[in-house]
Amino acid sequence: MGLITPEHITWVERITGHCVEHTSFIQSLWNDYGACFRAKLANNDAPIVVKCVVPNPDAKHPRGWQSNHGHNRKVRSFQVEQYFYANLQPQTNITCQVPRNLYSDTNGDASLLVLEDLDHLGFTARRNTLSINEADVVLKWLANFHSRFINSKDSSVWPQGGYWHLATRQAELQAMEDGPLKKNAQAISERLHNTTYSTILHGDAKVANFCFTQCMTQCAAVDFQYVGHGPGIIDVAYFLGSALSEEDLYTYTDDCLNSYFVYLYQALSATLKQNEKEELISQWRELYVFACADFHRFLAGWSPEHWKINELIAKQTQQALNKLAR
Repeated sequence: MGLITPEHITWVERITGHCVEHTSFIQSLWNDYGACFRAKLANNDAPIVVKCVVPNPDAKHPRGWQSNHGHNRKVRSFQVEQYFYANLQPQTNITCQVPRNLYSDTNGDASLLVLEDLDHLGFTARRNTLSINEADVVLKWLANFHSRFINSKDSSVWPQGGYWHLATRQAELQAMEDGPLKKNAQAISERLHNTTYSTILHGDAKVANFCFTQCMTQCAAVDFQYVGHGPGIIDVAYFLGSALSEEDLYTYTDDCLNSYFVYLYQALSATLKQNEKEELISQWRELYVFACADFHRFLAGWSPEHWKINELIAKQTQQALNKLAR
């Protein structure tokens, strides 16, 4: 698994009706559940990107977390992604660019997505970390994406967005050391999701899932397996933790949150009244430390030595616990 196979090529040719002239490998999917690759079709000038999913229930999780529950969650995630591209991507626009779905197909648990090539559209830059100015581009994308789906009711995406939320991570919760975070995990999750205003989250908004123009003034996003409902601040917290150094997070988190909320306020101008926008921003800002604590809870069970468990996230978790105790 994880390589371009003749079966992949045959499948692409069958659903597109064009011969594949050549391909180039992009990456394997998580735990070798398939592959992403770029392809050139005959009689088509624009290259395409193919995401071919062939789940393997016997694959060994790199951290030892393999289980039927985990396998089924992963299979469901690919089904959710297919739904997103077919039904929700058309509701996005150039302010929150997402590649268009050109073709799609399923065969049991296996699935195929044929997408626009973001490189061909000018989003050729990739980053592992970002400066504060560069992060602002993604915060604007997130604000515009979240604004498109405020208080959406869609039962075909995850009831709660994000791959780490508590309802699907009970094994990791049990693996945690006893302590205040484990004891209050349910209360933190409930506080996050008992909010007046919800949206559809990207669900895995790490910097690696964004593609940028070379001048770093625009971005587009990929990987929508964990789109689902929740407050947008969950995406923001996860993104900032993935993209910025701990030093920058200490210094500039408030500035980043302010930027996100300014963009969100502007994007919601046609959707909510002024008092509603102010209430939403107040609620979501209050939830930032809860989003950080919720992710800390996942990491503490899944990989307690993870580099993202640092002094700052411990401080944010304590702030959330203090708020619960009031």
